[in-house]
Amino acid sequence: MAKETSLLQVRMSPRLKQQFKQVCEENEIDMSDKVREIIANLVRSHRRPSAKTGKTDD
Repeated sequence: MAKETSLLQVRMSPRLKQQFKQVCEENEIDMSDKVREIIANLVRSHRRPSAKTGKTDD
């Protein structure tokens, strides 16, 4: 993980949090690691070159 970090607080229902925790435990992954993975994948998917210009959408 990067040396510098930033905190992101997320509000969700206790039920959703418990379900997410259970899924993470079943897959032997830390909840924070999974959230970082989801965010990184989302950002990567939005940085793909556009079909018209060949440039990223930054």
